[in-house]
This record gives sequence, structure tokens and C-alpha cells, in this order.
Amino acid sequence: MYAIKIFHGYLTKDGRRSLDKHEAKLYAKKDSAEKIADVLGGRVKKIEITA
Repeated sequence: MYAIKIFHGYLTKDGRRSLDKHEAKLYAKKDSAEKIADVLGGRVKKIEITA
């Protein structure tokens, strides 16, 4: 899973920035996350999900 990092935080589902990575909007494919990150000026980070 991938998340978008913006200004030391993560993009959430409602379009805001949060410092908590558990609130981050997750993307299954890196390509789709990179398209949005390019528009917002962020970067894509791989997130490991533990059950």
C-alpha cells in the first residue's frame, strides 16, 4: 500500500494533512498515488500494514 506525504504529514481521505499515518488515504497501486502526488507537490511513500 502507498500513501502521499505532504509537509511532514500524510494526505487523509478528506483531503487534509495529518501527522498520523493511520489516518492516511492508502492506494493499492504506486502509479495512481504518483499521479495525485505530482499534482499536489507531495511524494509517495510505501506503507507496511500489519494485522
